[in-house]
Amino acid sequence: MSNEQNSEVRSFNNGEWCWINKSVIQEYTSKVGPIGITVYCFLASMVDSEQKCFPSQKYIAEKLGCSRATVSRTLKRLESNGLIRIEKRNRYHCAYQLSRVSITDETQMSHTGNSDLHQSYTNDNYLIRIINDIDIEKSLNEQGKEFTPKTREELLALDLADALNDRKALALYLSYSRRFPESLLRKALGEAKEMPEEQIRKSRAALFNHLVRKYVKEFKEYKNNRDQSRD
Repeated sequence: MSNEQNSEVRSFNNGEWCWINKSVIQEYTSKVGPIGITVYCFLASMVDSEQKCFPSQKYIAEKLGCSRATVSRTLKRLESNGLIRIEKRNRYHCAYQLSRVSITDETQMSHTGNSDLHQSYTNDNYLIRIINDIDIEKSLNEQGKEFTPKTREELLALDLADALNDRKALALYLSYSRRFPESLLRKALGEAKEMPEEQIRKSRAALFNHLVRKYVKEFKEYKNNRDQSRD
């Protein structure tokens, strides 16, 4: 039996994983350096629902195998670049909160790989039709209520469904995750989750779907304007 058959695929269940915005990697690495990204990812692995965590600099240094002075400098660099907010709790302890990161057009829409947004998918009618994707519905029905993600797209779809408390529409979110960049979906999810309850007309799930269509339409307009300016 091969090593590949013996090895286990890492589990994304039970809170054993975390995610960060792609633009942090693509746009901020040159500004904060590799250790900056490492510290940022470490903080991201510890944050609560308010995107806050409270590790001491000593604890961070021990876990990452670097000096406390390096951690101190790196945290200040992250704060000065707008990636985190530092709140002093007392003389020796601070709270670290991950800031909302803006997604540029270049980061939001990858130019390579299967994360590209095909122009035919920017039509609102198409977004509605994908709900009835027979293959996706069949796949979900065969697995029953216990859906175990096996791919990155399925994991993203399940994450969206659970975050919006909308598992009944898992097929729709799986369609989204297979067709649109994760950064676009995460951006829409973040805005939907941050909206105060009293400002939501229907549901957070409905708001999320509205935002997805909005961002797709905005990208289509941006792309058309860019193409026209090049002519």
